[in-house]
Parts: sequence; C-alpha cells; structure tokens
Amino acid sequence: MRKYIMLIFTLVVLLATVITQIPDNKTHPKPNFREPFLEFNSSKFGQIKNIVWLDNYVLSENAVVVLATNLKENISYSSLSYLDVATGESQLLAEYPTHQYLEDVILFDSPFSKHSIITAFNDGVVKTTLTRDNDQNLHAEQELLTIEGFEEANSMEFKGNLYYSKENDKLLYVKNFDRPVFSFNETDTPVSDMTYLLKPSQIINANTLDSTLTYTSFTPNGIDLYSIDFDGTPLTNNKPLVKEVIKAQTIEDRFGFIGMNLNTDPSSSSSNQTLNIFMARRYSSNNHEILELDAIPFNNDPQGAVPALDSTTYNEDYTLVYTSYDESHRGKLNICNYKQKPKVILEDENLFGPVSIARKRTLDPTDPLGNGDSTNKYILYFTLENGKVRIKVCDEQGELVKDLTTMIMS
Repeated sequence: MRKYIMLIFTLVVLLATVITQIPDNKTHPKPNFREPFLEFNSSKFGQIKNIVWLDNYVLSENAVVVLATNLKENISYSSLSYLDVATGESQLLAEYPTHQYLEDVILFDSPFSKHSIITAFNDGVVKTTLTRDNDQNLHAEQELLTIEGFEEANSMEFKGNLYYSKENDKLLYVKNFDRPVFSFNETDTPVSDMTYLLKPSQIINANTLDSTLTYTSFTPNGIDLYSIDFDGTPLTNNKPLVKEVIKAQTIEDRFGFIGMNLNTDPSSSSSNQTLNIFMARRYSSNNHEILELDAIPFNNDPQGAVPALDSTTYNEDYTLVYTSYDESHRGKLNICNYKQKPKVILEDENLFGPVSIARKRTLDPTDPLGNGDSTNKYILYFTLENGKVRIKVCDEQGELVKDLTTMIMS
C-alpha cells in the first residue's frame, strides 16, 4: 500500500513540476511595437534604410554612414556609403546581398579591435575598415564572415565575436572568429562557439570590459531585459534587470545600454501611459546601477514607430538624445546630459524615425574640413515636411547646423 501511495505522490509532484514549467517554456507572442525606421528613396544612394554618424573610433571625421538597398536583376543588394557632411564628398564602401531581417543594422566594432563598421549580409556579416593614405585618399577594406544559418538571424551584436539570435528560435548564439578579445583579466580566453537556451528576442549589448551580455526576452507581460556573464551564468538570479521594455540598445562606447520601458506605476492610467528613459554604464555583477533619467508620453511617431534614442559618451560624461510625441504625433527632441536635468531642445517638429548623436569637430562654414580643435555634440534627425523627408543636423541647443537633404537625396 505504501508503494502505491509513494508512486501516486511522485506522479503528483512530477505533474505539478510540468505544469509550473509550462509558462516558462511557452513561446509568448511578440508585442506589436515598431522600431523607428527609414524607408525613402534617394537618387544618389537608393532606398535609404539607415543613416548614422561615423564612429570616432573608425574615423573622427565629420561624416555619416549611409545604408541603402537597390535591386539588381531582381535581387536586393545593400550598399554602405561614406558621406562627409562638411564637403559633400561621398564614396561607396561595400556592396553585398541584403539580409532579409537585418537590412538596416549598422554597428561599430569594439574600440580595442580593428575599429570596423559591421553590417549584415544574407550569409553572415561584413567588416568594413576605413583608412586614409598619405595623400588623404579614403580606402575601404571588406571582410565577409560567413555563418551557417545566419540568414534567419533577427538581431546581432559584434565585439570581435558575433552574438546573435534567430527568428522563431529559443537560442542565443555566440560565434568565435578566433580573434583576441580585449579584457583586463589576463586569464580570459576567447569565447568558443556556443549557444544558450535563453529565448532571446533581441541581443542588446556585449560588454567586453565586464564580460557581460544583455538581451531581451518575451514574457507574459511583454519584453524584459536580462543579463548574463559570457560563460552563461545569469546575473541577478534570472530576474530581469528592466521589465516591460519598449526599446533598448547599446551605448556609444559599447560598455552599457540605454532604453525605454513602460511605467508600471499602478496609479497611471492606460490612456496616459508613460515611458521611463533608462541607462546603465558598464553594468556587471558588481555594478547594478540603472539610471532612470526621464519619463515621456507613450505615443508613436507619424510612421507608427516608438520614440527613438541615442547616446554619446566620454569617460563619465554622457549625453542622451531621444524623441517624444503627443497624441497627434507631433514630436519633440529631448536631451539629457551628465548631472543635468532633461530638457526639450526642439518642439512641434514633424519628427519621425531614428536619431543619431556624436561628438564631432565644429561644423564651421569658414572651416569646411572641420580642422578646428573644438568639438560639439551634433544630432542627426529626420522630419516630414509637406510629405517630403528632410535630413537635418542640430547642436545640443537645438539650433540648426546643417540641412543634409540635398546632399543625400540628389
């Protein structure tokens, strides 16, 4: 009799365990949030997918990188181009078959590696390294890194190694290219190819200084942000760092992350929902500080996308720039500096899409090559005016510095 009782008890425990694990293994539906995007045609470059400031670690020039697509014999090709915003000089850097999901991704490798621009093609990633010779001619060297199954990747981060996730997959992938990875720990060895069963929705940041990786994952309540050590050890005991994330991305120096998440204050009504703007610098197992910098209305841009944000960093100093919208989708451009309160620098603009901020040499009309010693923070943003896209640059006070529309569109 005792054997039967023990058998029944064991079956009950097993059944309870299975039932409790069902929510954890269930694939939750993706929340219907659209990332800020660009999709307009330029006679010079093609269908524009992304424009960002050129990373100063790659080249410190006053230039942007333009990613566009063009059809060739009914096959979509992506082109990566350099554009000097002071002189109008442009140059094709690379061209390759377009990735079906990652057609707008522009990344910059770690400051401690080759200082390359990283983009995706249908079978892997492209590393584009820029140099200038003694005559100041610009040269671009490409390296195509092929990864089996990468055509299904839907997010990626590159820091010497490639970290990526796949559509309809529960794994986080790490691809090692046998290159040295900078670390303060002399005993560290390069990460081997591996996978983690983490059900990631998006890879956010690979912090090579602290050997931590952040990613988002679908939950019953939305999207939460998590962090693990490079060896797969979860930080914070599998609990999310930030809950109900709407958008998250790496910061400029690549050793932390920024983002926005829903304000879960029960006193706030669904008709008056707000987003918290957050930031973490070098988040690790020894540093759990996540800064909440501002709160903005949760409204979409005129294209139906969530607000955009970007950052520039220098040692402790940082600046975040982000858009916000009212119920009629009229936009504001906001800025938050280190140890300063957030402020609005542009109001009632027809803003849409992404923003990009960088520290660049002064864009002085009397010094078109930007050879002065002073640097300012410049913000690249987009507006819709009379149904036409305009591409502009302003300073951190919101003053218009340059209109790039003609330079890019014609």
